[in-house]
Amino acid sequence: MSSYLSKTLTSKLRESKPIDEVVLKILRASEDVVLCQAMVEGHKRVLHAYGIKNISSFNTDWMGRDDVILIVAMSADGNKILAGTRLQSGDKPEDLPLYQAVGHMDEGLKPWLANLLKDRTMELNGMWNSIELAGMGLGVEWMVQSAMASMSTLDLRNILALTSPVTRKMRDKMGWSIKDQFGDDGYFKYPNDKLLASIEQFIFPDDLPKSQKEVRVFLDELWADPSGYVMNIKGPKGKLKVRFNISV
Repeated sequence: MSSYLSKTLTSKLRESKPIDEVVLKILRASEDVVLCQAMVEGHKRVLHAYGIKNISSFNTDWMGRDDVILIVAMSADGNKILAGTRLQSGDKPEDLPLYQAVGHMDEGLKPWLANLLKDRTMELNGMWNSIELAGMGLGVEWMVQSAMASMSTLDLRNILALTSPVTRKMRDKMGWSIKDQFGDDGYFKYPNDKLLASIEQFIFPDDLPKSQKEVRVFLDELWADPSGYVMNIKGPKGKLKVRFNISV
């Protein structure tokens, strides 16, 4: 199955159309409910292609909420969503998608999360990327870093994430740490018995020195011009310009 998916993905990447400009928006879910729904549908399409039909981040109780932050990549004309994720808060552990997903697998997770939620904590979840962006050589790493950059304006102390093997590879580069006291040495069988997920944490500003220099440079440049910063990418299908528009 994995070999088939790998061949299919490679084929789709080759066939994907090149794009030259993307706009990254960071805004509150209350500002655009239609955009919220479009992000969910985009996430579903990506995971359905890999045979994953149901995960906790498909829940829609967060849509339209003022305390949920959308991070969304759109085509320059605004007509197509190319990638997305969100930052989601909660009053109790049960409000977080990661607890809904794996909380029943480790009884120690609930008190740990309850304590963190008292200290300006949000969960990064519902992350997906399009074939078009992947074909241009742009993965989800920059969206994670954009979430990290927003911590200063949102006055956040912690970001948590339930990560897959793909996003887990970014951990050391960006200064995140795995919470290996939970699950089986940090791993949970989720969203099915064939896949493993782990809980990651980034503490701001404590973990900034752990991130690599290129990550800190990106954060500094974005902080200097949050509504006008432009990132230029040279990928396998040409040049891509990413414009940032942060309104939180």
